Amino acid sequence: MEFIKPYAALVEQELRSLPFPDVPETLYAPQRYILENGGKRVRPVLALMSCGICGKKPERALPAALAVELLHNFTLIHDDIMDQADSRRSMPSVHIKWDVPSAILSGDGLFVQSMLQLQRLSDDIDHKKVSGIFLEGINRVCEGQALDMEFENRQNVSADEYLSMIGGKTAALISASLVMGGLCGNADDRQIEHLDTIGTSLGLAFQIQDDWLDVTADPEKFGKRRAGDIYEGKKTFLMLNALENCSDTERSRIQVLLSEPVLTSEMVDEVLSLYKSCGAIDAAYNEFINYYRRAEEALHAFEQSPYKQDLLQLINYLKNREI
Repeated sequence: MEFIKPYAALVEQELRSLPFPDVPETLYAPQRYILENGGKRVRPVLALMSCGICGKKPERALPAALAVELLHNFTLIHDDIMDQADSRRSMPSVHIKWDVPSAILSGDGLFVQSMLQLQRLSDDIDHKKVSGIFLEGINRVCEGQALDMEFENRQNVSADEYLSMIGGKTAALISASLVMGGLCGNADDRQIEHLDTIGTSLGLAFQIQDDWLDVTADPEKFGKRRAGDIYEGKKTFLMLNALENCSDTERSRIQVLLSEPVLTSEMVDEVLSLYKSCGAIDAAYNEFINYYRRAEEALHAFEQSPYKQDLLQLINYLKNREI
């Protein structure tokens, strides 16, 4: 991903310049910690690229790019608390390294920092529009997270409901990143519509691809236990597609297996076999490939530029990823 490095370097430089004082330590140390723990910076890079494809220098969108990255890390801190996750990016989660109250407060602080970044936008950029897109995106992320939590306690969840959930939880901030970058690049209404399509499609594709990789990827490359979602009983695109399209006998067997409090490797292998026979694995692959294709088609509406080529490369990289 050499082509992404100049964009990521701009983001990293700006992140390092943010004022995180030493005091109070329990507020600022966790913020520094999660930002220094890495991450691909995909969302801020998308904001910079979209500003470029709309005809302006990517640097013009740096405040918007930082806003989405700070907001993303805020969601990670709070997600880890809600999921009771002990680690993030192979490091202890913020609430584990410190404590839950400190994690909540430092996450809230990152949310404030993200909003403050938008105050740095150039005066000739429509601040009201950019802020509106950002806040709408945040609200959709919250809606998606709430639906995800509700689905844990629901027996009947449809594939369409799942797509709606990930459309908020995963796709909303990716779409907001591209649209905010476009607004910084003085995009017109038609371009904004295309950027929204690209972002939404990428977000949906990425999550469905994650579900697919969970059962098809090499665990050593993917960095996760094979079929971990099945072991944990997570509702994924594959599970819901299988339940909607298999026979009554197959559906009953899947439900019996997934209702077990602890699944053995043999049980998981049987679920995988049922997914395959129901066509769920192929359906998931076709679904995320179609979303990536939709993103590429929307991008074709923009004039040729180095930024457009970089975004096409990024889409191609994501489409073929193994992690």
